[in-house]
Amino acid sequence: MKKEDQFAEVVMNQDQASPATIYNLITMKSNPSQRRFAFIIGAIVVLISLLSVPFVRIQLVELQAYQPAIFSTVICFEFITAYVIYSQFKINRSPAVLVLFGLYLFSGGMSLVYILTFPRVFAENGLFHAGTQTSAWLYVILHAGFPLAITLYMMIESKFANVNYSASKAKRLGLYTFIGVVLLITGLTYITTHFKNQLPIVLSQGKLTPLFIYGLGLPIVLITLITLIVYYKRTKASTVTSTWLCVAILASMLDVAIILCGGGRFSVGWYVARWNTFVCANIVLAGMIYEFTKMYLRMTELFQQVKDSEYNYKVLLGESQLAERKISEQSDIIERMLESSHEAIIMCDIEGRVIFANRRVEHFFERPLESGERMSSYCLGMKTADAAFDEFIDAYFEQSIPPFRKRISRLTLKGETRHYECYVNPISGEMEGTLRGHLVGFRDRTEEERIDELKNEFVSIISHEIRTPLSSIVGFIEILATRVVTEEKRAKYIETIHKESLRLSNLINDFLDLQRLDSGRQEFHFQSLDAVLLLREIVEQWQGKDNHEAELHAAAEPIFVQGDEDRLKQVFHNLISNAIKYSPGATRIDVYVETDNGKVLIKIQDYGLGIPAEALDKLFTRFYRVDNSDRRKIGGTGLGLSIVKEIIEAHHGKVVVDTELGKGSIFIVQLVEIDAD
Repeated sequence: MKKEDQFAEVVMNQDQASPATIYNLITMKSNPSQRRFAFIIGAIVVLISLLSVPFVRIQLVELQAYQPAIFSTVICFEFITAYVIYSQFKINRSPAVLVLFGLYLFSGGMSLVYILTFPRVFAENGLFHAGTQTSAWLYVILHAGFPLAITLYMMIESKFANVNYSASKAKRLGLYTFIGVVLLITGLTYITTHFKNQLPIVLSQGKLTPLFIYGLGLPIVLITLITLIVYYKRTKASTVTSTWLCVAILASMLDVAIILCGGGRFSVGWYVARWNTFVCANIVLAGMIYEFTKMYLRMTELFQQVKDSEYNYKVLLGESQLAERKISEQSDIIERMLESSHEAIIMCDIEGRVIFANRRVEHFFERPLESGERMSSYCLGMKTADAAFDEFIDAYFEQSIPPFRKRISRLTLKGETRHYECYVNPISGEMEGTLRGHLVGFRDRTEEERIDELKNEFVSIISHEIRTPLSSIVGFIEILATRVVTEEKRAKYIETIHKESLRLSNLINDFLDLQRLDSGRQEFHFQSLDAVLLLREIVEQWQGKDNHEAELHAAAEPIFVQGDEDRLKQVFHNLISNAIKYSPGATRIDVYVETDNGKVLIKIQDYGLGIPAEALDKLFTRFYRVDNSDRRKIGGTGLGLSIVKEIIEAHHGKVVVDTELGKGSIFIVQLVEIDAD
């Protein structure tokens, strides 16, 4: 159940009178200053209307933007007011408040239809195939409906003043009211648009006809005036809502009265009437929001008083009760902290029996640890580097060894090796030298072990990859510096030095690229690129390298992608280099540029070693190299494909591989195709 439902719920049947009064804006009493302020607003509205009477027939400039500007705010205010009133209905669930909600929903909807069908606002004659009489009749219906709805509101309020619906029934009735009002607005719109030629003429050439003035306008003014008088006498403006509703009824009446005084559209009277419409729409909302803010401030003060009273009450109860509550709260917080920890935490008594274990223990070790179980028996099967771990646990609880921190390992039920770090510490009592128990913690460091292995392998790879070109460079430079060699050998040695320098430079560049990608400092300069032209240029550079021929298969017309030219060249040079490197027994590779449903597919196919199935899920991981003797001889850092993956993903694409062991691999880069312009 929602909080507002809990606050407003009363113990009663669906239609049974409630003995309780629910405090909200609808029933909140108004004070003299509030009524005085509303009276001033009403007096200002009347004064402006009266002052405009001598000038109502004066035609002003036709401001087409005035009408939609006024009514856009009117519609927003009406719907917001309806929402605020509905929120109050959810609290007190009174039938009368539901009628008030329907009134403002109807008023907002009719105002919306009115402005949509008004000539020369959205269409010459208005939307929905409206006629010259449509908007005028909608105006009549809107202003006639307002006092009638207020009258219905008074009747329901009088007859069902103490009725409060249940939460479920209130929700259903609110939905029915919404649907009913929407259907009513739809029906009235249909009648005034599709039967526009059958409607009695109330507006002719922008002037009101006698039918409007005497048959509709005057009755609406009289009905609204009577409604205002009756409503004021019944309510005495005693509540916030009734106070501002009186001002709204007054503004609605003056709206029609000014229109009846003469003048066509875009006259002084017409503009003033629109202003009264604006006042009628927003005055109740403005008053309710103002009072709601004041009520909220008073509730805040009341809440603070309650908090102060609660504090004083706790002080009177005594320090012992307060301490007990604090201990309970702290214990609960500590328990939640332990349960949410990423470590397995166990508390034992001084003899090594379990008092508490969080859920992470079972997650780590695949079986629950029961309260009262001895810690050493639970640790059977765990090993340290030099002994069984349960022996250390027993020795600790026998006080043969001090608190310790050990790395342990165990086999899971699936046969996998998991690594943990365990620490054991005593829990001291308040008095110095007393022992309350022991805390045992396990931290999963399996991933750290894996990373350590990768780092060790990485250091080995890097030392080899850097030492090899450096050794060649140093060796050949030493030969050139200390020996006299022929010009042919000198050129060959210099070429080797240059080749190894490039190899070393590429290795360093890979590390720099990786560092920039990790830190987010890699800049991409995107532009429209012809993928066919780009690949043709790259393929030509690899022709004949390492006794391999590279053949490009692409359509004659350009295929455009959005990308960083330098980074994409880096990607495809890397993939083609790998294709040649890992197909030592072949003499060719194929490169394809294709399109498929808005995607550009660049495929690099080799006919070499292929990739084992178990290596595919790690292929694009940093520092990973397939563990195979044939590939170990080829070398490499295991960084190239991870850089390729990150660059392509930065281009909103992806890279996949299709391979068969012993027959070769196809690396497929998917990019988004763009138009040529």
